[in-house]
Amino acid sequence: MRYSKSIGTFFPEEIKYPKLPDDLIKVSNKDYQAAMKRHPLATMDVVKGKLVIRAPAAAELLATAKAAQASKISEACRMAMIAGFSSSALGGVHTYPSAATDQANLNACAIASMLAAKDWRTSFWCADPRGHWALLHHTATQIQQVHADWLTAHQGHQARNQQLQAEIAKAKTVEAVQAIAWD
Repeated sequence: MRYSKSIGTFFPEEIKYPKLPDDLIKVSNKDYQAAMKRHPLATMDVVKGKLVIRAPAAAELLATAKAAQASKISEACRMAMIAGFSSSALGGVHTYPSAATDQANLNACAIASMLAAKDWRTSFWCADPRGHWALLHHTATQIQQVHADWLTAHQGHQARNQQLQAEIAKAKTVEAVQAIAWD
């Protein structure tokens, strides 16, 4: 096997290339296998005509782990925000959807309920405790309670995200970072 630092790639000897880089060095099968199994953040260099694999620095590994875990936590928060929420505005606990369109519809209904007559009602999609979904009638007070419950759930997810992001930022080891989870 041959390696070119300028291109950063290997060239099998059995393949005839029309043009090869000028900085090719021979690499043993053992060194080639080590290069293929190296950590993704490890770097390869050529020193005195030999391939040298440098492990990433601990700080680099920690920074990469923090960025990856922060991204996972942000995605888990986003998913929690659209996974639905519960409200007992109708008397018993019902589950309400909370995807972006559902949030917009709930906001519109809450605003309309504040401006409407006393006997205002709206139908809103929700599931009973057995998981049966239906459009159920809600009074102005009930839809406002559903909206308040959604805000509480939404803000709870945001607070949890902020707390976990702070824990990630303070973590001192890759293992500590990876132990921080949404659940």
